[in-house]
Amino acid sequence: MRFRELVALCMVFCLTTAQTSSADAVFWQAFELELGSNGTRDMVSAIRLYQQGARQGHAPSMVRLGYMMQLGTAMPQDLPGAFALYKQAAEAGDLEGQFMYAISYAQGVGTQKNPVVARQLLLPPADAGHQFAQYTLGCMIAIGDGGPKREAAARRWLDKAASGKDRAVAARAAELRDKIDKNLFAADNSAGIALMGLAAFIMVGVIAGGGGTGGGGGGLGNPHPSSGGSGVSSGSGSGGSRMPTVTPMNGNTMQTMHGIDRIGLGRPVNVR
Repeated sequence: MRFRELVALCMVFCLTTAQTSSADAVFWQAFELELGSNGTRDMVSAIRLYQQGARQGHAPSMVRLGYMMQLGTAMPQDLPGAFALYKQAAEAGDLEGQFMYAISYAQGVGTQKNPVVARQLLLPPADAGHQFAQYTLGCMIAIGDGGPKREAAARRWLDKAASGKDRAVAARAAELRDKIDKNLFAADNSAGIALMGLAAFIMVGVIAGGGGTGGGGGGLGNPHPSSGGSGVSSGSGSGGSRMPTVTPMNGNTMQTMHGIDRIGLGRPVNVR
């Protein structure tokens, strides 16, 4: 009986592995079509393949499809649909899905804005090493958004973000961490309190519309390059100067789309 159970478990494992490998292959095919890495950018086909992956329960496909729905890239903008995909990916344990699910509550994307829930939802991806989640959580705690203001706790999260792979986010996190240090040790903290109350202290925002081009021009959001291959958009949906996309295909070997090192190329979040 035990032998049969082991055989059954082995068969389930092999089947699951095969399905995951198949979904990964579909995802990368879609990603290459979205990026145009083979010289042909086909957003319609990319969307179709992401939808196929999402139906198979592939979390990265859900997240990228959510990006495109949120931005309205090559499809009508669908914020509730993007929110639903982020939620599903988050529940599957995907760190980027967890981050975007939290940000949806922070900014009211496809759901009612709720900073208390957002702050709670940021904890798992931040704790698992998601740099953007660490940075955003640190900022929210620093100004008391969604809960009590706790400078020491904010400093810890910003310090973690300062060690992340995205140099732009790391530099900003280090700058804010150092400002908190000065405030914590200052005899008069009134200036620090005023500083933490500035709305500009939160540097992570969500493009809630107009960021994509209906003809497929905004799928990747032309992320600003950095050593970590960040998916930080260099401008808002209204336009502005853009920097070239950094990907594994043009030499950035740090950029991955799976695991805790995934940065989220084309993430509809911008550093302002």
